[in-house]
Amino acid sequence: MNITVVGAGTIGEAISVALKNRGGYDVTATRRNVSKIETLAGLGIRVSSKSEEAILDADVVILSLKPYDVLAFVKRNARVLAERTTISMAAALPPISAMARYTGDGRLMRAMTNIAARVGGGFTVFCAPPGMQEREKRECRKILECFGEVMEVEEKYMDALTAISGSGPAYILTVMEAMMYAGLKVGLPRDLALKASYETILGSAKLVSESGNHPSVLKDLVVTPGGVTIDAIYELEDSGIRTAFMRAIESATIKSRKISEEIASRDP
Repeated sequence: MNITVVGAGTIGEAISVALKNRGGYDVTATRRNVSKIETLAGLGIRVSSKSEEAILDADVVILSLKPYDVLAFVKRNARVLAERTTISMAAALPPISAMARYTGDGRLMRAMTNIAARVGGGFTVFCAPPGMQEREKRECRKILECFGEVMEVEEKYMDALTAISGSGPAYILTVMEAMMYAGLKVGLPRDLALKASYETILGSAKLVSESGNHPSVLKDLVVTPGGVTIDAIYELEDSGIRTAFMRAIESATIKSRKISEEIASRDP
């Protein structure tokens, strides 16, 4: 199967690598400044600056463009895209109905992943239109599984999931960096502080996933009366860490929804 990834920026490059390395697909990645993705050629991925030519040979097209560029590209290439399965993965995506004005919705899917897709650790959500055949939906799901865990959701949840999952690595990496710096402050060597931080985050996520328990239940197993952890939790709660995260994700959701609605109302 030939897959063309249009717009090999940060996410587009990550999914191109995952499609090639984990899925074994025949992949073409496009970007206007092709010199920025020349390293992909060493991985067996074709690179091109001519997106509109590259999609002609594709069985599946993945759009990883900037949100404001998606509809214009879909409109210009509506005939070609209507004949191919198309997965739109731009952040703050236009809704399927906006893109379907030009292509019809039978072969058009909307999805969102994150940068961890590059190593198969992404969480990808997707929504498919009622007109999509089950065979094509299964085919798309198999493609998305190259990026990590996959879940089908209702389209109305996509903006919130963009804020949590799409942007989420930036939040967790900020926490990891803060933990590492704290380690430096109390005298740990840099490499050890970083390893302790990311291994702890990895282990905690795995514990939630495999135990099926709520995070608060597992957290209480660590917080003992008069112990070390409760002092740390007190400082975190005093800093308003929960409120900060809730505000951050709410703000990102509102921004995503605003961009999506603005794009949908345009006629590119």
